[in-house]
Amino acid sequence: MKVPFPFLALVLLAQAETKTALDNEYVRILSATQAAKEKTPMHRHDFNRVVVYLDDGQLQATTPEGKTTVSEVHAGQASWAVAGAMHATENLTPHTVRLIEIELKQAAPAKPAVLNPKLDPVRIDPKHNVLLFENPQVRVFQSSREAGGTEFLHAHTGRGRATVSLTDMHIRVKLADGSESTSDLKQGDVRWSGPVVHVSTNLGKQEIAMIVVEVK
Repeated sequence: MKVPFPFLALVLLAQAETKTALDNEYVRILSATQAAKEKTPMHRHDFNRVVVYLDDGQLQATTPEGKTTVSEVHAGQASWAVAGAMHATENLTPHTVRLIEIELKQAAPAKPAVLNPKLDPVRIDPKHNVLLFENPQVRVFQSSREAGGTEFLHAHTGRGRATVSLTDMHIRVKLADGSESTSDLKQGDVRWSGPVVHVSTNLGKQEIAMIVVEVK
């Protein structure tokens, strides 16, 4: 049985190829790979999480009762995954599938931080910031910028945000206090920052893209 991509909560890994990329009081971010035809042991995840796929692939999930689902995944796709369900996975594709999973350690806040609409990146620039999904714990969107392009000044509130680079990136970030820095990132790199008001510029010669996971 094939299912659409929002049902990909079942498709995650518990293998030696999984490494912790970042760990703090709010999130644990794992970088994982599943080789062609590789199967994982039966396992569960203790936290709700966001899964970002870096490669196209076809993954099969199997429950302890033997029920299977096959899901098509795509590079740049982000999905919501609920904690608790036992499952095993198998990569049915003839190549490795890489993914980033962002585990949310804390429950949704009773009163989420309020973002000024004039500084909301999704609202002020929907062309470059496409909302993928939102729930009480996170808001997730894909952000892109053409070569040489600069964002509008915007803010991220709440507990902080995780970013997953979908492309290589050479960027300059300028904060509201005037300080600035440059960064070189590779596809699959992850970063975390607390609440911030800033603007960034794509210093490279190609369009860049990332997944932004705002933790409320």
